[in-house]
Amino acid sequence: MKKEIFRIQNGMIQQGRIVKGPFFLHFCEGEISGIITDDSFEKEILVNFFRCKNVLREGTFYESGKRISYSQQYKTVKKLISEKVSVISGNSQLFDSLNIVDNIFIPGSLIKSKKQKRIAAQLMDFFDIRIPLYKKSRELTLLQRLQIEILHAVALRHKLIIVSDINGKLRSGERHKLGMLYEQLARIGYSVCQIESLNHIFLNKMDRVQIIDKGKSVGYFSRPEADYSEIACLVNSMDYQESFTELLKHKNKKLFHGQEGAVLELNNIKSGCIDGLSLKLFQRDITEINCRTGADYAEIKNILTGKAAVFSGHVVYGGKKGTIDILSRAIGRWEIGYVDFVNIENLLFENLSIIENVCYPLCLKTRNFYGHRKYMRAAEDYIKMIMPDLELDTKVKNLTQEQIMRLVLCKWILCKPRILMLFISSALAKDEPDLFMGRMIVELSKYGIPVLIISERYKFESEIIETEYIVNNGTVVKKQ
Repeated sequence: MKKEIFRIQNGMIQQGRIVKGPFFLHFCEGEISGIITDDSFEKEILVNFFRCKNVLREGTFYESGKRISYSQQYKTVKKLISEKVSVISGNSQLFDSLNIVDNIFIPGSLIKSKKQKRIAAQLMDFFDIRIPLYKKSRELTLLQRLQIEILHAVALRHKLIIVSDINGKLRSGERHKLGMLYEQLARIGYSVCQIESLNHIFLNKMDRVQIIDKGKSVGYFSRPEADYSEIACLVNSMDYQESFTELLKHKNKKLFHGQEGAVLELNNIKSGCIDGLSLKLFQRDITEINCRTGADYAEIKNILTGKAAVFSGHVVYGGKKGTIDILSRAIGRWEIGYVDFVNIENLLFENLSIIENVCYPLCLKTRNFYGHRKYMRAAEDYIKMIMPDLELDTKVKNLTQEQIMRLVLCKWILCKPRILMLFISSALAKDEPDLFMGRMIVELSKYGIPVLIISERYKFESEIIETEYIVNNGTVVKKQ
């Protein structure tokens, strides 16, 4: 059994005149846990509590399994938290004018200065962090700042590290690196707790998750128990249910003229480890192929992009029968959209603006695109409707991962491909598809664009999926 750090039962936390709770919070050494809330004020209350700015007004506080008496609780809780907890959030605690070594060992009395450089180098080597030791913190990327703040927590020997509202600001690769750092910390006895919105947390990486809604704890799940749909109904449950009801109503709208016959047919394709893949895609279809192994996922990906060595079977695309090469040619002509979310950094041109990225495939498909202002205006109006919070001249390198995902789907809605394929690998730093992804897919479907989702291991759980295929060790089964 893992050693307990803190436990709070029926805790009421006061911030100013506002009291929230009851909260049930539990942290153990060697665990990666999450506190899920979509309310920014609830995140603020918890962050301020662990920064000793808020007080525990009521409830029972346990430290290492030992109950702190109520008469001593006010002072003791603050002292224990200050000695054992570090908080890392969007507001960096680093000093911009100081270098990495100085920031790791603030305050200077922690250790003799002549040993600081050696220990800092050992810490960075242990955690595989490659940053010059005397680089100023103002020169660091967000990920590097987070890494240095974590090393500062380790230098302080703070066994509980709270990380809040960070995941949505990082790219896929950065989130993956941070996740690996969390796992290293857990292996040596540290506890990492992420306070995040549901769409920005990875349920499959959590040893436990605690759910907060409307200022109180409403759920507590261990890793085997954590279910995205159930948690979504606990986090702002009314909003979630109403939104999904509206989404399903929206799905019935139709903004195109239907055509007879399938847009794409795969007939008994055998390739590599795949023993017979057959499917039909019609206009408006939303279909998923859920691959249970990495080998299945890689081979299905090669088949659908026309790169596989096919032993038998054929493809029918646009009414014409042919080999698998037909698909790679259609992708090259932008007739079939292809989005691989594991390569988010390469989906768009980082140094181009939002509007330039969205219009790039349009100008390739439409002759004299830039010569007709109406085309550009239509694109601008649509992006503003989908992403009203962003300026169109913003460079893609300044966007978050979620904004990039939204923009990529927006680009393909405007491009109107004959099919859109979405590849969601297990490496994607997004635990489950959220309501936003569902909305964008439904939008594509409304225009008659069939969407084929290829997921690795973790199923795309959504009510909008109409047809599902399961691929397990090469065997393809259509789920009834």
